[in-house]
Amino acid sequence: MLMNQPDVLYSQTQGIKLLEAAIQAFGPVFSLEQLKQIASDQGLSISHLRVLISSLAAAGWIEIIKRGRYVVKSPIFTGEILPFAIAAALIQPMAISHWSACSQHGFTTQNPTMIQASTPKNIVTPEMRTGKANSPRGRAIWLANNLQFEFIHVQRQRFWGFNKIWVNSWQQVNVTDPERTALDLIARPDIFGGISAAFEILESALNQINLTTLIEYTIRYDMGSIIKRMGWILEKLGVDRDALEPLRAYPVSNYILLDSTLQSQSIRPKQAISLNKNNYWKIIENLKDF
Repeated sequence: MLMNQPDVLYSQTQGIKLLEAAIQAFGPVFSLEQLKQIASDQGLSISHLRVLISSLAAAGWIEIIKRGRYVVKSPIFTGEILPFAIAAALIQPMAISHWSACSQHGFTTQNPTMIQASTPKNIVTPEMRTGKANSPRGRAIWLANNLQFEFIHVQRQRFWGFNKIWVNSWQQVNVTDPERTALDLIARPDIFGGISAAFEILESALNQINLTTLIEYTIRYDMGSIIKRMGWILEKLGVDRDALEPLRAYPVSNYILLDSTLQSQSIRPKQAISLNKNNYWKIIENLKDF
């Protein structure tokens, strides 16, 4: 049944009143559960609330970024809506990480247009549900509020090393700390363009990193290939071997390729790539860049 004009205007007035109260209480990004609290205070039923949400979305006052999660689109809120707040609304638990964390900590002068975050959850984007996943870099992207979000899966036992930062007056969001961000450079160099690019970023950021914490984090990550690569790289960057002893002492049974993406080439001795073995770090130096 269609509403007549007075009913439409009344509904819009109720919707705006609901939206204003939600912004005041929760900020520009909020959930259905939070709206239910406001609706209860305003004497609205759940069914009426759902009608108002649909009306607000149809009128362009809010965007439904996922089921039960909303972001304000109207001039009622004139402040900046930071992308980190939207990322936190899309997936929990999560921590802003990788390129986004590098930018946050000043490791790079680049201002990435895509927001990256780590999560132990398996991500299924709305596009993936329809069989039309947007994967410009080989990894699925979540589109929300005209922004791209990439959620990088990490094992739950490796989901640590982050701090909370305020993204607005209402909300705090996890961001990997400088040491975990540095570890992620070596743990996932493919995200940064390869081990050479990761090395360069780490080199420029080294004076912002607590080396003791970084070494502790690397051991805690408990993956021999990453531990040995980190030790080799830190020594190349001038860190004293005594400080790196915990990384050297970590036991591995085989030699590890410095750049694992060159594995097929590295086993061919006639290739132009160096196959020098570093016995101290148990690393095959299969890059000529160092």
